This record gives sequence, structure tokens and C-alpha cells, in this order.
Amino acid sequence: MLVAVAGISHRSAPIEVRERVAFPPCAGRPFLRRLLEEGVASEAVLLSTCNRTEVYLVAEDEGARSGLLDMLAEDRGVERGSLDEDTYWFTDEEAAHHLYRVASSLDSMVVGEAQILGQVREAYRSATEEHCTGPVLNRLFHTSLRVGKKVRTETGVGDSSLSVPNVAVKLAEGVFGRLRGRHALVVGAGEMSELVVKQLKSRGVTDLRIANRTPERARRLAERVGGVAVGFEELPSELSRADVVVSSTGSGEWVIGREMVAGALRDRTDPIFFVDIAVPRDVDPTVQTLEPVFVYDIDDLQAVVERNADGRREAAEAGEAMIGPAVEEFMGWISSLHAVPLIKELRDGAEQIRRHELSRALRRMDLSPGEAEAVERMSHSLVNKLLHGPISEIKALAEAGHPLGSAEVRRRLLALEGLEVELHRSGPKTTP
Repeated sequence: MLVAVAGISHRSAPIEVRERVAFPPCAGRPFLRRLLEEGVASEAVLLSTCNRTEVYLVAEDEGARSGLLDMLAEDRGVERGSLDEDTYWFTDEEAAHHLYRVASSLDSMVVGEAQILGQVREAYRSATEEHCTGPVLNRLFHTSLRVGKKVRTETGVGDSSLSVPNVAVKLAEGVFGRLRGRHALVVGAGEMSELVVKQLKSRGVTDLRIANRTPERARRLAERVGGVAVGFEELPSELSRADVVVSSTGSGEWVIGREMVAGALRDRTDPIFFVDIAVPRDVDPTVQTLEPVFVYDIDDLQAVVERNADGRREAAEAGEAMIGPAVEEFMGWISSLHAVPLIKELRDGAEQIRRHELSRALRRMDLSPGEAEAVERMSHSLVNKLLHGPISEIKALAEAGHPLGSAEVRRRLLALEGLEVELHRSGPKTTP
């Protein structure tokens, strides 16, 4: 059995690559089902965010990597060779360590950002609803959520962090100096858009327009944050009055094209500042050739992040120290799974002996039903106590990484046979 993760993130590939393999909401569920149906994995979870697309899986062996990348290339319509270049592949201990770092926001573009823990939780929930997880990934993701929360709570890694929306607004301030009195247009009404709106409001932006393909979602967000909902068909006219445009729809196609922006510029003299935090991108990259226009995508946020990294370094190091023991605990549990068949064999053998000897004894004794039940309970207790030592030793050997080969099995079974001999010696004698 192999626990593994294959992924592409901001650490391994630029946004031009990441956006090609990103999964829109709900689109990953059929892909997970196919992984299991075609035998590539026995368990799988897909995590797809603006900075990463990762598949966590339980498989038979290393051959799962090739099968997974073949399916990913086919599903996302990308060349197989490009995936080999940009995809990282971690197994067992490294895979667990990676997920714990992701959930703790230590692998994020913005270390300490708050959104990733919820994204990991949502990815796991989606996989469980599709019945794509089992005991291994259930435990791995449960522990990752616990570790992620602990790191954030006990290290303060998020205290001085800049979220992606915060960084986006900070970039806008770099262009305009201050945002008070500026007009803002937010395209997309999801969670990330709401976080951006809150940051804009905190910087003094009072004129907020919110556009979404689903008008009702735009209206609800506008009501919550004190903005005005506008229709998607109004984007050209809204662009002509917007100073800051933040887009985060994840539609998979250009929402704001070059011609649309060129038309908006004819009606204004001030610059337009675009922050495209969607993956795939919403704003056609050729827009940045227009004047006066500033276009930043999510990779451009990295410069701001690096300037603000020093204050989080010590907290991040404390978080790394907390992850190590959690990985060891998980891998110890994985190792103990190899002992389950042996432990079951021991228990089944002991139970067979217990029933046989109990039956022989009860045939020779004149007991009431209550007395017979008491003897039955005593026999269960006796066998459990006799097996406690051998089973504990087997678990300890497994967790320490010692192989439980056939010689080990024979030694345990011989010990069980010795138990049977002792029971025969101490039990009632049969009459020839």
C-alpha cells in the first residue's frame, strides 16, 4: 500500500500552467470517481485552489503515478509531457508531511493565510460525499485538519499574515496611494470576493459594485457588505467608472477581454487597476498592453508576500516543529495496519480454543444458566488478558517498522499453541 500526493502548485509551476489543470467547483468529483473506477487508486481526495491542484491517493504501488497523470492530462486537456515536468510526487511520510504543511498554511504563497484550512476541509468533504475515501485518507485528513488548526492557534503564524485579498488591495494602494473615495468593481460573488470587499471597505472604498453571473448571489453579497449589485451585461459600462477591478470567478474563460477594456478607457483618463485572483484567470493578459492599465495576477502577489515574510518566519519554524511528531504518529499508525491480519489470526485462533475448552468444561459441570454465563465471561476475560502482551508486542514491532514476516507469524502461533497446551493441562480430564 502506498499513500501519495501528485500536485502542481505555485512552487512548481507558473499560473499559465496551473490554470490549465485547475478544476472548477464540482468538476473534480467525476474525476475522483474515475480514479477509483479505473483502479488507479482505492482512495482519493482532490484539492484545487488558486495556487495548487493536488490529488491525494492510496494505491498499490508507484505505478499509480503514471495512471494518475494520464487521466489528469486527458481530463484537463493538457499534454502529458508537461505534467511530468511540473508535477511533484510525494509518497508515505513525505506525502503526510506535505499535507500537514498545506493545512497549516506553511506551504501557501502567503504563509499564515486563513483560507487554506477551509479549502482542505471542503476538499475532504467532497471526496467523502462521493465515497472516495477510506480508513487511510480519513485518518490523514482528520489529523491534517487538527494539526493545521493547532499550528495556527499555538504559533500565531496567521497573526501578522497577509491574506490574498489583503495583498491584492495593498497592490492597489501602491498605484493610487490611497483608496478612499475610489470606485471599485468586484467580479464574482464567492468567498474570496467577499474577503476582497471587506478589505476594500476597510481602506475607505465606499462605492462598491458587485457583478456575478448569478444575479441573486451578487445581490446577497451586496446586501451583506453595503454594495450595489449589477448585472454581468453591465460590465462594459461599470469598467468605465471603476478605479479598482478585482476578479475571482474561476469561469475558465476570459471574463474581461481586451476590447471591453479598450472601450472603457475611451470614457476616462484615470488608470484602471486590475487584480485577477482567479485560476484560471478572468482577465485576458493582453489587457496589460493598454494604457493606462495595471494588471496583476496571483503570481504577482508573491513580491508583496516576500516583503512581509520576516515577521512570520519564527512562527513558521515553530509550526514546522509541531508537524514532525504528527507525521511520526500517522506513519506509526500506517505501519500498524500491516499487523492487523496477524492480530486477527491470533484472536481467531484463541477464540476457537476458548469455545472448544468452554464447551468441554460445561459438559462436565452442572451449572445454572447464570453460572454458565459467568464462566463464559471469565473465559473471555482470560483469553483477552493472555493475548494482551503478544498483541501489544506485535503492534510495537509494526509501528517501529520491523517486518512481520512468516517467521514472526510462526513464533506468535507457536505461542498460541503453547496456550492451548496449558489449557488442556489445566482443564478437566476426559474419560476414555
